[in-house]
Amino acid sequence: MIHLISALKPEARPLLEHFDLRPLPGSRAFPVYQNRNGDITLTRSGMGKAAAAAATKLTRALFKADKSHAWLNLGVAGHASLPLGQAALVAKVTDAASGQTWFPSRVFSAALPVCELLTLEEPCADYQEVLFDMEGAGFFSAVSGCATIELAQTVKVVSDNAEHPPEDLTPTRVSCLIEGNLAVIDELARQLLSLAGEERRRLHPGADYETLIRGRRFTATQREQLKTLLRKWRALRPGGPGTTELLAKEATSPSANAAQIIERLRVEVENAPIRLTPQEPA
Repeated sequence: MIHLISALKPEARPLLEHFDLRPLPGSRAFPVYQNRNGDITLTRSGMGKAAAAAATKLTRALFKADKSHAWLNLGVAGHASLPLGQAALVAKVTDAASGQTWFPSRVFSAALPVCELLTLEEPCADYQEVLFDMEGAGFFSAVSGCATIELAQTVKVVSDNAEHPPEDLTPTRVSCLIEGNLAVIDELARQLLSLAGEERRRLHPGADYETLIRGRRFTATQREQLKTLLRKWRALRPGGPGTTELLAKEATSPSANAAQIIERLRVEVENAPIRLTPQEPA
């Protein structure tokens, strides 16, 4: 699942149309939208880092977000020299007021400029060779406690620079800037969704895991060992028997302890044949 956070209505409008997001019923402090598949949401925060933080926290609570959920802060920003309409990835976020910083991990394969982002308290025309906005730091302050460093990202589209000050910016122009980058945004969102799926499988190893640990004392280390072995088993035997079928005796016997289950599964994984996909004849 991925959660998009945008500040302004003109920023959100093209995203709502592109991802077919519909308003969620119910009254909330911030407008929240979701697609029919239920895997993409958007929350519109309004301007400022406090609003961005509050909207992100509301989204966390509403969707019970854990570390398998992805987050993408999208919006416009100023920059001294990047051309209008240029989308840029953010590698460092700094709160100008507090000096606090965040460092999103580089996970995207898109060929975009990578910039630092400075979050200010109010609009500023003192252009520098960094992106600047009013929401990024608020977004990261709220999401950093519930998301992995890879799954929380910010992408900004340049809306003003030294030659084109923000006074020339209109709501229609903001929507056009976002709309012109929908293909890039879509690709980044899909990449994040894929990473989120991998993290979900890591965090939630499935029914077999729950069956095997039920009623038994597993240490934190043993739980991680079991998750790792289950992932290896599924990779080695796609479409094969579940581990509870394989470990029928251990899975149903209350006398089998954690160490015995882990050792049995480890032996099975080590002895499982590696199945290569047959190549097509030339």
